Amino acid sequence: MRMRSMKGLLALLVLGTFACEGQGEAPISEEPFTGEQTNAAQSDIGQSQEALSWCPGGTTGPTGPTGPTGPRGATGAQGPAGVQGPAGAQGPAGPAGAPGATGALGPAGPQGLMGSQGPQGPQGVPGAPGAPGSVGPAGAQGPQGVPGATGAPGAVGPAGAQGPIGPMGVPGADGATGATGATGATGETGAQGPIGPMGIPGADGADGATGATGATGAQGPIGPMGIPGADGATGSTGATGATGATGPAGADGTPGATGANGATGPMGPEGPEGPPGLIDVFNVAVETDIGMTGRLIAGSFQPTPGTPGTLTVAAPEPGTYLLTWYAEIMRTTAVPGAMFAARLRDVTGSTTRGFLRDGSGVDNGATGAMPNDTDFFATGDILPFSGSLVVRLSGTSQTYQLEYAQSSTSPSTMEVLRARRQRITLMRIQ
Repeated sequence: MRMRSMKGLLALLVLGTFACEGQGEAPISEEPFTGEQTNAAQSDIGQSQEALSWCPGGTTGPTGPTGPTGPRGATGAQGPAGVQGPAGAQGPAGPAGAPGATGALGPAGPQGLMGSQGPQGPQGVPGAPGAPGSVGPAGAQGPQGVPGATGAPGAVGPAGAQGPIGPMGVPGADGATGATGATGATGETGAQGPIGPMGIPGADGADGATGATGATGAQGPIGPMGIPGADGATGSTGATGATGATGPAGADGTPGATGANGATGPMGPEGPEGPPGLIDVFNVAVETDIGMTGRLIAGSFQPTPGTPGTLTVAAPEPGTYLLTWYAEIMRTTAVPGAMFAARLRDVTGSTTRGFLRDGSGVDNGATGAMPNDTDFFATGDILPFSGSLVVRLSGTSQTYQLEYAQSSTSPSTMEVLRARRQRITLMRIQ
């Protein structure tokens, strides 16, 4: 504190010197100091004021030496952490470190197999019981040595600490049984021996449950920003990324110019024989519009009068044939409500190959003729009767015929049913 007073007095003397040089220019402020002041400081202030009072108006003396540096002010509060700068490029990899120290020696390996037991030696003379010795400190148990010869029973020493149980050796071969010795005289009961060694320690207990995690401590203040580190080494090239999905197909390019015709290639080998085509075709077509009276077809099947739709093959080659037929039929207004029917008859085999029967409320046509495809306003519904069948012919004469009938007993002489475009075709396919 006294040192501070001397420094303050020296400062005031210097200021007083400047004040003497500038008398009359600006008065010196005599405001009192604020804060705590020691008695020595107050004494120094009084002395400085006295020094200022006797300052003569002489010439300015030389500038005094620079005073000592004042004490350093208290460190200001740390400002907030600045924004972290961008990470520098990674510098080159440093040299490889020195090899580490050799690790500690590992634990001893398992004990080797125990040798075979030697023959039992003769029993020694029992020695006199020795005085109990003092119990010495238990030493660490060393590795098991090779079993030595059985010596005379010595005095019982203090019980040492039991070492860990070693692995069980391979049992040795049983030695030969020695001869039974003579029974000795019964000796006096000896003093009680020392307490035997401690038993095998029990298994370690299970680990206790993990304790609860302590509360997280409050976060400390943010430390000052560190000096940017040196650029790290350039990282290795990353693995090749997975192949991206196939993009959409681009627009078709402009077709190229047509190339010149190439040379004719050599003729290939002859292919296998194909299936046979049509061999024989037999057909009949009666395109005429023909009417049938009620007296003709009432209750029985009959072909069209005059020109029947009949196909006869006198002597067809034996084989497989495709049989097809077609006809257009119309019921007239003569007997408008009667059921009518049509069939393809195998006359040779007395068998019906196709059949049509209709009793619906069809629009009946005129008795004179069937309307054509351009008669849009003529009355009459026209029903087609068609079909196909594969047949096997043996080579004898064969006849097929289209026949018609009506479910009526009317002996009308008027045309009750009409038919046209009667076609039967027989084609040999094999």
